[in-house]
This record gives sequence, structure tokens and C-alpha cells, in this order.
Amino acid sequence: MLILAIDSSTDMLGLALMDSGQLKGEYNLSLKRQHSEKLLPLMEQIFELLEIKAEDLDGVAVAVGPGSFTGLRIGITTAKMLGRIFSIPVKGISTLEILAAGAEGDYILPLLDARRKRVYYSFYQKNEKQNEFFLKEINKSASAGIDELPAILSQYKNKEITIIGEKTAAVQEVLDQKGFLVKQGAAERNFTRAAVLARLGQDYINSGREDDIYQLKPTYLKKPQAEINWQQKYGSN
Repeated sequence: MLILAIDSSTDMLGLALMDSGQLKGEYNLSLKRQHSEKLLPLMEQIFELLEIKAEDLDGVAVAVGPGSFTGLRIGITTAKMLGRIFSIPVKGISTLEILAAGAEGDYILPLLDARRKRVYYSFYQKNEKQNEFFLKEINKSASAGIDELPAILSQYKNKEITIIGEKTAAVQEVLDQKGFLVKQGAAERNFTRAAVLARLGQDYINSGREDDIYQLKPTYLKKPQAEINWQQKYGSN
């Protein structure tokens, strides 16, 4: 099974091709706001370098957020386009799940910067089952103030928690002050790897858990700033 992974949910633009569990190639590039310009040329490049045609794909995995409003639309639209053109399954996967799946530890707290001392977070327990690692989602993706996390995670205070992603230093300081057992993941794991997304996508699609491309949409967790500004100026009606 040949899977293409597309992640345009953060400042990093990630692309990977995985064939039956073997990574063929991967890009993870810090391109900030250039995703709309770079995604399709980089897709063409990776196909050409690996001598693979788009019609060879058996599925597409795409990051669905939380993350950049514009970036998410670009990545998800591209995945849907490939799904329709080649009649292949598409699986959308949380950006936070991708972070967690690339981390080490039994309890994992992936984080993305939500601005103004807030983070997007979820909370996972990682176990080993039949020689395969899987994630159990304890807390679904949400937005919270950094100082709210001790209360949210209070029943896991005696567990060692690995924090990964963005704002990790600020979150560790707050949790340390409340007596949590916290460690930071390795620096090279603080961004989403396209290879991890490809692996997750392969596992989901193999188990028949692909998405309806007509229902697939970004997970924002926050209104676009333009909508917030409009409501502040004109009201919600």
C-alpha cells in the first residue's frame, strides 16, 4: 500500500511517501506562510525523485488540525482532490495525534501554540499491544489557558508525562510548580513528522477507517481572526 502524507497544518510543510510500511521519502520544511506556493511543486518533486506517479497511490493521509486556517484548507483540499481523481481512500488525522505518535513515553501531552498564553492540547496514553504501539485518547483536542492544565490533568499528577510540541517550556514550568512529574520530549520531536502521519494513515486505512471526503473538514478549535474581528465590530447576528 502506497500512502502519501500531507501536513500543512503548522509552519512546517510535511510530505512523505510510505510503501507497505517502508518510508520511501520525506520532506519536513519550515516554510511558514508559503504552503500555498510550495505544496504542489514539492509533491511533483518527490514523485519525480522517487520515480512514482500520482496514479500509483493507494491512499492519502492528511493533517486536519488544529493549526493554520489557510494551511489546513490547502492540505485538505489537495487530499480530497487526489481522493476524487484516483478514487482512493483519504484519512484525516489530528495534528496533535501526529505529534503524540512520534513521541516517547507512556503519557503524552502534545501542544500547539494558540497564542495569548493558551495552547491546543490533547492527552494520550501509549501502550504496546501485539508488538504494535497504539494511542489511547484520554482528553480530546481542545484549547486551554496554560495555567488551566494542572486542573485538567489533576488525576494524572503521579504519572510521568512527556510534553511535546510548542510552548513546552512554559507548560513544564506551570506543571512543575504544581508537583507534576514532567519531562520534555527530544527537540527533534517537537514538530509533526510527515513519516509519522503516513504510518498512522496506513494503519487507519488498512483497518477500514478512512473518511468520507465530502465530510472531511479542518479542526480549528478557534474562530478565524477575521470572524472574531467582524463579530466584535458588528455583533454575532
